[in-house]
Amino acid sequence: MADPLLSPPLQALRSQLRPGQQALADWQGGRLAISAVPGAGKSYSMAVGAAIAIARFGLHSGQQLVVVTFTRSAAANIKQKIRANLRALNLPSGGFMVQTLHGLALHIASRHPEASGLDLTRMTLISPNQSHRLLRQAVEQWIRDHPDAYEQLQQGQGFDGEATERLRRQSVLRTEVLPNLGYTAIQGAKSSGLTPEQLRAASGDDPYGTLAIAADLYEGYQGLMRSRQLLDYDEMILGALRVLEQEPLRQQWQEQVFAVFEDEAQDSSPLQAQLLEILATTPDQSQCNLVRVGDPNQAINSTFTPADPIYFNRFCDDCASNHRLTMMDQSGRSSPEILNTANQMLFWVYDGWGTTATVPVGQLFRRQAIRPVAVDDPQADANPAPIGAGVEIHYPPDIYATAQGIGARAIALLTAHPDYNAAILVRERKQAHFLTRRLAPILKGHHIPVYDVNTAQNAKEIPQDILQLLLFIDRPHSPDYLKGALSVLRERVEIPSQVLVGLAIAPEQFLYPT
Repeated sequence: MADPLLSPPLQALRSQLRPGQQALADWQGGRLAISAVPGAGKSYSMAVGAAIAIARFGLHSGQQLVVVTFTRSAAANIKQKIRANLRALNLPSGGFMVQTLHGLALHIASRHPEASGLDLTRMTLISPNQSHRLLRQAVEQWIRDHPDAYEQLQQGQGFDGEATERLRRQSVLRTEVLPNLGYTAIQGAKSSGLTPEQLRAASGDDPYGTLAIAADLYEGYQGLMRSRQLLDYDEMILGALRVLEQEPLRQQWQEQVFAVFEDEAQDSSPLQAQLLEILATTPDQSQCNLVRVGDPNQAINSTFTPADPIYFNRFCDDCASNHRLTMMDQSGRSSPEILNTANQMLFWVYDGWGTTATVPVGQLFRRQAIRPVAVDDPQADANPAPIGAGVEIHYPPDIYATAQGIGARAIALLTAHPDYNAAILVRERKQAHFLTRRLAPILKGHHIPVYDVNTAQNAKEIPQDILQLLLFIDRPHSPDYLKGALSVLRERVEIPSQVLVGLAIAPEQFLYPT
């Protein structure tokens, strides 16, 4: 229900929101969870809700609303929208700040280097390539320091000592199993605030001591990072939490932060959510002013971060028990055919998984349908009519026929509608690279440009790829370097996708196939 005490300008701003979005404008304190479907206008409504909260509570630079999202582009976008709303209300813009989660953590940690343990004037943020190299070094260090455990891993079960099989197992352990174990364990442990010692203590009766090995790799990786004055994103979060563990500093920050609004909350890890909970709590610990908006049925970043929608789902359940959960279930982004297909997919997973799941399906997903917007919705071209059938499923015989079919459809669409754009989504970057190479000549004759969004990233990877090839040229007898060179060729779709371990051990199978 709208607040009757809102001024006419604030009432006018609130009236721009759909029914599900108005909970943000009506928030007056405490926890609030908003379960939003794709295309529900989360960022737009949060910008309106933030402006109304700043006006309602008279926030200023000494006591601010903190708006948090996952990416820098999203942060810049929502910051611009909030400022525009405040200008329309003739209010100053000092009552809020917008940060990414890691930017907020860095802001806190850098203000208190002694408490955070991070001297950011001398430390450098680690890049993904640096991280992978350090992890490989940690693996080699572990193998040198634990020859008996490494031998036990090689032996495994059913090993007869045959030389070729031994080489295969060594290659798999060094280049795949141990690096993957280290990556998964380090990422999971750091995002949960666990030290190597705590991870090692959790090792049970596993005869191979998997968690103990993971703890050793974690410890070695951390040692290498410290020796090189490097830090990663999880270290920023942990550093900020160390600051907030000290009561005087925690109260100082809680006095400055009136409330926290989080966008894309499904992309937060438990440790990041803990940071926001602490900041959003009042200095007297009587209330937590935290509003989290997200989609509990998807978390794109869960493929490469510890994020998982199950955590936001739990927050929604906790808020629901106190009648503090609301839904944004209207979406104007897609045509009705796409919405219907998405709903069918969700219900199929929800209903089918529920019969066999070891975890209650309600903890994993929410049975939340995506509804079209009202006919009089102000969004331009909301729920547009589909082009063709709207949703089609094709089964090409191979990737070359797939590229041919996509090219034909793109030509038909973009010549009939020159003002349109089309996006092609793929699972891996190498698929995008392949399609770009196949489609560019086909579409060039129709004056249709093809843009690979990973072009800049591909350029950054060229030096690393060259290094892999040079290492192989320098030591062509090394199975690891051969595997690295073949990986470069496979990623660039110069050779078919295949298991490389066997080829690295027996290169004649690749060079002279029979």
